[in-house]
Amino acid sequence: METAKDAEMAEDGSAAFRSCPAGRERSSYLAACRVCGVCPASCLPPGPSSPALLLRHRGVGPRGAKALALSLMANTSVISLDLGDNWLLGEGTAAIAEMLKENCSISAVDLSDNKMGIEGAKAISAMLLQNTTVQVLGLSGNEFDDHAAKYLADAITANSKVEVLDLSYNKLGDKAGEVLGAAIAENIGLKELKISWNHFRSEGGAALAKGVGANVFLKVLDVSYNGFGNSGAAALGEALRANNVLEELNVSNNRISVEGALRLAAGLRANKTLKILKMSRNPMQNKGCCGILKALQANSGTGMEILDLPDIAWSKELAELCEAVQRLLPNLHLRRGGSMKLQRKSLLAVELWPQPKVLGNSHNAVP
Repeated sequence: METAKDAEMAEDGSAAFRSCPAGRERSSYLAACRVCGVCPASCLPPGPSSPALLLRHRGVGPRGAKALALSLMANTSVISLDLGDNWLLGEGTAAIAEMLKENCSISAVDLSDNKMGIEGAKAISAMLLQNTTVQVLGLSGNEFDDHAAKYLADAITANSKVEVLDLSYNKLGDKAGEVLGAAIAENIGLKELKISWNHFRSEGGAALAKGVGANVFLKVLDVSYNGFGNSGAAALGEALRANNVLEELNVSNNRISVEGALRLAAGLRANKTLKILKMSRNPMQNKGCCGILKALQANSGTGMEILDLPDIAWSKELAELCEAVQRLLPNLHLRRGGSMKLQRKSLLAVELWPQPKVLGNSHNAVP
């Protein structure tokens, strides 16, 4: 006999899975919730062409994740899953990871802000060694540190299907930079990597840069708000000299002074593919800015389209140099101090992440 609680669960479950074409899938979710002893979560309806299950900020938790995982194991309707900010912890992450080993439809996953830690990193790594459908993966804000980096590196090395990976807002340091740099060098699938707001300093930054120099697939790299310093900038310069694939690089707020800017500029003199370079909020001074502009001036094959320099008072020499470079490169958009209008989203991510977008303000959401 159906109880009032069962009726309530059925009503909520119906709202949660309005995207599912059959009542069988709704029943599967409700049954899983009963087994796990949790109330069904509600979600926003997906777009008409690309079903999305949007459960951000819903307090799903580890037990709720287990119920959701059970119901999605064989689901073929959902292609993007947003579970950001749900306190999944390692336990809940493991349940979702096990589901993704079996599910062959979900291609975009956002698991940001779930306090995964090492246990979660292990589970995600094991999943990525088997999964062949996930292409966009958001793992920002999950307390990954140097100990978790080994598992992430194993996945990056072996997986060739993930094309957009977000590891920003974690606690990855120099030791992580060493193992991740080696993994990036071996990877043959990533096109966009966001690893901003971590703890990389000179050694870790140099190791990451070395990996980028050897990679022949990566097109977009965001390492902003770290501490690469001059050594890291010099390594990035060497990477730009060798790399002929990277199109966008964000090194904003990385403690790069005049010396580092000049070392990075040396790589720009030979690079033909970089289109967007963001260097705002670095203590480069006028001399460092001049070095970057002179490198572009000397490179007849430069593909630079957007250059973002620190917002400082320009000397007469720098102002004149800017004018000369813009006459030489009329399509170059020069900015000072960063511009939100220039924060572009990956075309790949936009295509894979369906509408409607997640409600609420979250800087960590997969675009």
